[in-house]
Amino acid sequence: MQWLITGCSSGLGLYLARRILSAGHKCIATSRNPGTTPDYVAEIERLGGIWLPLDVSSNNLEKAIQAITENYGFIDVLVNNAGFGDGGPLETYSLEAGRAMMETNFFGPLRLMKALIPSMRERKQGVIVNVSSAAFWAPHAGVGVYSASKFALEGLSESLSTELAPFGIRVIIAEPGEMRTKFVQADKVSHLTIPEAYKGTPAEAVLNFITQRDGRQDIDPARVAEAIVQHVAHPPNSDLTLRLPLGTESLTFLTARAENLSKLVDASASFAKSCDFPKDE
Repeated sequence: MQWLITGCSSGLGLYLARRILSAGHKCIATSRNPGTTPDYVAEIERLGGIWLPLDVSSNNLEKAIQAITENYGFIDVLVNNAGFGDGGPLETYSLEAGRAMMETNFFGPLRLMKALIPSMRERKQGVIVNVSSAAFWAPHAGVGVYSASKFALEGLSESLSTELAPFGIRVIIAEPGEMRTKFVQADKVSHLTIPEAYKGTPAEAVLNFITQRDGRQDIDPARVAEAIVQHVAHPPNSDLTLRLPLGTESLTFLTARAENLSKLVDASASFAKSCDFPKDE
């Protein structure tokens, strides 16, 4: 299988490229500016992979993907991994920053899928892996726009999973919790200032917690990469086909959400049904 991964300059993308190649697959690793990580580029190429520049928010993304497929052939597995996160109370969060995040975290994956689905459909095979987040199960205060970008990606992925199933195309949503990577670094979010009104609120507590855990996160990105590659190459015969919780943190959030949804069903059943037309009308 030939894989195409976005966002390989660090973190999960880099671990995925390594694991894919060690498993004997072909890998096209991409990043916005390969020149900033020459050692990683050399490593992946030494292992037999290809590393190409690709900016998922650029105006020429579709042309770049067309050139890649023309030069290197069909893509069997697309991994939409490129993304970034920051935070702050919504009232002080700039619309420019929000649009930039949606362009990278949501519209980039959307455009890549739109570009590659036709060839997968024609060949009746393909796998799309969209890297979401445990934030889907627990959208905390202070990271609303980031959570919204992942909710959008999850909704699109769930719809596509049934839309594309008749053509033999699988969609997988990977949902890792906080991994021990450089995704969040205290020095990179030092510009985030909490307004006085939000001091002592959940928004401040969440942002402090996230930045203070840098380098001490519980989830191993190498093990996450292994789980994703195994899930793609050897799909399980179980209900674990669309969403892939990765790490105890993600599982904990999922469990709490499931319990809350069960309570909601019980509490709202009669009220919800009261909005229907009577059955005899």
